[in-house]
Amino acid sequence: MAEAMGVGERWFQLYWGKDREVTRSFLDRARTCGFTALVVTLDTPLLAWRPRDLDQAYLPFLHGVGTANYFTDPAFQAGLAKPVHEDRDAAVLHFVQMFGDPGKTWEDLAFLREHWEGPIVLKGVLHPDDARRAEAAGMDGVVVSNHGGRQVGGSIGAADALPGVVAAVGDRLAVLFDSGVRTGDDVFKALALGARAVLLGRPYAYGLGLDGQPGVEHVIRSLLAEFELTMALSGHTDAAGLTPDALG
Repeated sequence: MAEAMGVGERWFQLYWGKDREVTRSFLDRARTCGFTALVVTLDTPLLAWRPRDLDQAYLPFLHGVGTANYFTDPAFQAGLAKPVHEDRDAAVLHFVQMFGDPGKTWEDLAFLREHWEGPIVLKGVLHPDDARRAEAAGMDGVVVSNHGGRQVGGSIGAADALPGVVAAVGDRLAVLFDSGVRTGDDVFKALALGARAVLLGRPYAYGLGLDGQPGVEHVIRSLLAEFELTMALSGHTDAAGLTPDALG
């Protein structure tokens, strides 16, 4: 990833599991590869009840797909009786047992701060009080996200939660936005509601699936073009000047 991105800024997204040594190893490897910011996923301490995945019996992790970060990690490998290629089923079981950890608390953030020198951003914050706790714990930012609505049915929409989080900590922490972003209009609305930046999730994956790198490039160009047109048509020339009044 680092080689492909060249001088581009790199953020490492951590799904925070049970094994501290594996977590420490992940952070060391990311730092060595020049990743500068750590994004900690808090909205998926364990996988939710996902009917579409259940209907398709879709959990590729159980087939060793999507587990390469673990299977190539020296700390993970140290916990195996045999190398991954000799007993893949045992490696998968080892992964499953450590992947999620619903027992994590705010106090555990001190471990990450101890082992990561750069900015730390907490992804999955939906309540102003949690944003304030993130600030008190020494974090540098939050991502307002409900994991694309895949974790809790009936959860508050990320866009509905955004203004409260911005009001609580937006002048002191970087408040980013994720979930439900499909168009340039969505980017416009999130910035107007106070987000400092918007993360693009599912649309780029659609482009990747349809046409590889050119597909991703097309998705990004289209989204940026729609955003710029929305800015112009609503009478704005600077994204930094967007406020909730722009949505009136």
